[in-house]
Amino acid sequence: MRTTDGGVTMPERVEAARKTAVGAREHATGQVTMDPDEGYTVGLDSNTEMKWMLVLLARPNVAGLESQVLFEWLQPDGKVGKHFFDFRVVMNDGMRVAIMVKSEDRRNQPKVQNELADVATRVPRGFADRVLVVTERDLDPVEYFNAEMMHEMRRPDLDADAAARRLLFEIVGAVRVQDLVDAIGLGARGFRAVVRLLRSHELELTLNVRITHEAYVRRRTSK
Repeated sequence: MRTTDGGVTMPERVEAARKTAVGAREHATGQVTMDPDEGYTVGLDSNTEMKWMLVLLARPNVAGLESQVLFEWLQPDGKVGKHFFDFRVVMNDGMRVAIMVKSEDRRNQPKVQNELADVATRVPRGFADRVLVVTERDLDPVEYFNAEMMHEMRRPDLDADAAARRLLFEIVGAVRVQDLVDAIGLGARGFRAVVRLLRSHELELTLNVRITHEAYVRRRTSK
């Protein structure tokens, strides 16, 4: 993040309940830097986890996301059981969804299914309203493509963003992305500004298609 005097501040690393296994040989690890101002980073334990984080954050009905959330319960033998949910998502309506990210291969293993089902039945409403297991097969490739593009183009461009936002009030019905870019008049900067309006949900795609110059968008009126 750049400061007002031209310096650079490194993003803050979010301290989750469980640290990610950086450098693990058996699976991919990494981190995602969030916010337009690169405010903080979140560690991730797999490529699928990274993809799901970007997809969830891009959805218009998601208000917030926590990573590596610890859930504890008392077992019959008096010991404390523990499970780390990869994400806990807060929806716009206040509902909280605890999410387990697994590979499709592991989800199909009977032992893993039984373990996940056992944990899910113990989760009280005070922790989450719903428990969900997702894998790489549940990802919509179009949704992920768009979420990744929104994340890559999240940094603001004051002039381009202001020009794009002024056009919002002139949009009636559906309009081609390229037509908006032409009206903004800043070339690639204009395209990125349109993507940021999609990211902020001020615009929405008319169809479930990849964000391209030929895609059609409209002003989003629903919340």
